[in-house]
Amino acid sequence: MRPDHDRRTPLLGRSGWLARYAAAVLASAIAIALTVLSKGYTGGRDFTFSYAAVAISGALGLGPGITATVLCVVGVNYFLLHSPFGPPSEFLALGIFFLVALLISGLASRLRGMRMVAEEKQHEAEQLTEALRQQASELERRTQELDHRARELERAEAFNRVIVEGIGEPMVVHDPDWRFRYINEPAMRMFATSRHPLPHTLLGERLWDHYPDIVDHPFGINLRRAMTERIPVTFEAYYPERGEWSDLRCYPLPDGGLLTVWKNVTERRHAEEAQRYLSEASAMLGKSLDYEETLNALARLAVPALADWCRIDMLDEEGTPKLIAVSHADPEKVKWARQLAERYPPNMNESTGLPAVLRSGVAEIYPEITEEMLTQGTRDPEYLKLLKTVQLRGAIIAPLTSVRGVLGAITLVSAESRRKYNSRDLDLAVEIGRRAGMAVENARVLSAEKMARAAAVEARAAAEEANAAKSQFLAFMSHELRTPLNAIAGYVDLILAGIHGPVSAAQREALDRVRRSQRVLLGLINNILNFVRLDAGHVELNLSETPASEIVKDVEPLVTPQLQAKGLEYRFSCDADAIVHADVEKTQQILLNLLSNAIKFTEPGGSVALTCAARDGVVTFSVKDTGCGIPPDKSSAVFEPFVQLDRTLRSGHQGVGLGLAISRELAVQMNGSLTLESPPEQGCNFVLTLPRSVG
Repeated sequence: MRPDHDRRTPLLGRSGWLARYAAAVLASAIAIALTVLSKGYTGGRDFTFSYAAVAISGALGLGPGITATVLCVVGVNYFLLHSPFGPPSEFLALGIFFLVALLISGLASRLRGMRMVAEEKQHEAEQLTEALRQQASELERRTQELDHRARELERAEAFNRVIVEGIGEPMVVHDPDWRFRYINEPAMRMFATSRHPLPHTLLGERLWDHYPDIVDHPFGINLRRAMTERIPVTFEAYYPERGEWSDLRCYPLPDGGLLTVWKNVTERRHAEEAQRYLSEASAMLGKSLDYEETLNALARLAVPALADWCRIDMLDEEGTPKLIAVSHADPEKVKWARQLAERYPPNMNESTGLPAVLRSGVAEIYPEITEEMLTQGTRDPEYLKLLKTVQLRGAIIAPLTSVRGVLGAITLVSAESRRKYNSRDLDLAVEIGRRAGMAVENARVLSAEKMARAAAVEARAAAEEANAAKSQFLAFMSHELRTPLNAIAGYVDLILAGIHGPVSAAQREALDRVRRSQRVLLGLINNILNFVRLDAGHVELNLSETPASEIVKDVEPLVTPQLQAKGLEYRFSCDADAIVHADVEKTQQILLNLLSNAIKFTEPGGSVALTCAARDGVVTFSVKDTGCGIPPDKSSAVFEPFVQLDRTLRSGHQGVGLGLAISRELAVQMNGSLTLESPPEQGCNFVLTLPRSVG
């Protein structure tokens, strides 16, 4: 501090000692001079000015004060005293001055020192004050920074809290001792619905104390892994108590704790599980026609994916349920369940359970099976005791349905897994029942169809054998009948020729009737023989390119007598370029049959028209009459063998109904067709279509 003071007063500082002593000398000289000048007034013994000089010099330090004292004593003695040995009073006054002057110098020097110390203290106080002011300013600045940081931290904490609370998913924080440190609102709501006896708040409580059931569960295993290994862990697990799947994410915290966030993924897992199970079940249900084997496989597939126990019952023809399949992870329990089912069959009069589902076709769900429910539903004490050993938790009974109704039921039971069934499980069970019912129905239908197909094959073989026997019989009979008919015709001709004598007119008329009847009968037999040949595929074709007009020209003389006999008008037209690729004789046989039918079924005064035209690679022969026509619903029947629309005893139309059947078959053999166009009450129009020659 002193160096700073000396810099302010360089003449008075320690480094300016010469100046201080010079000032003391000067002050002493001035005091002596003033004393000398005032001698005339004071008598020369006044030390007032000397005291002032000593006081001033003493203020500059003890040394300058003593110097001024000595100089004033010497000066006063020299200038004012007459001799060194003056009166004692003078020396006494001088001595007193000297002592007082020394005292004044000492006091002034001490005062100076105290003043300097005071100045130093003041300066130090000022510096300390300045330092305190600076520290206070720095402290205020830091306080403001801390306040700003606190506000920022508070805002960040509020922002984080908003984010955390806005996540919408359950979240908890545990300390290293597994005590709850933080629980957000969704997690609190979930804990509130827990069946575990919980305190009014879980904060500060240990997780394992209140949830011992998850210690060895995937929940506990993965939580401890994340805490111990200090690594993030993500996993999915099923919690039987709530019947829910959760996706958990565990994050270790720097203080040794653990943050856990989980999300309910039950809907997704249920959809995936249902889709997977339905896909596997559908593939399994379509593998075999043995539905009992299929249902047993379906029951095995349900365990343990959907249930701890699975049972399938089917209704027999009398409506009594029959146990088809039982499945459990333990084969010994399966045997026990079958024995139990045989010993205690279901009572179909019960209003709930399997009997009710089989009657109504409406599925039932039991999310929780209580002891009271078992007691009410089981009257046999021994049976009740056995059921209690299974530790039933829940059950679903769904019908197996098809278009015919309820075929049976599938029962899913939750036991040791503590699975809790819900509406989603019920929908899945109903869908499984529907698909299983359809599979059973399809298996039954396919089995019946297979049996019917086998029976049809046997029947067809028998029919073909019978048809072959029929064809052989008809061919044999036709041949055998033609021989006597030809003999009759020969003998009639001999008699008419007069070989056996003259023939009267009456006899000739009778013989003509016999000959006509013989020809009709021979025509019928020939038709039967031709039909047999066609049916057996023994018809030989002689295909050639022939103008249609030439084929028709040879047919016309054969029907002219019949046309004249009934007085029918006959019209004919044919395209010059109509050349067919067919068997001429078979084509003429068809046209002759069509014209004969037209004449036969046309009343006198009517008309018959035959036209042939070439178009689009075919040649069409049209035989149209003005007869009674054929009803539209009978248009296909006329081509069937042995079918005639008018077969009454009063009918004058002869034949066995083979002409059109033979004609259509001949047309088909020549890659053609024979069809009928018969507008109501406008006669018939038979159209023969044959391939046209491309040459």
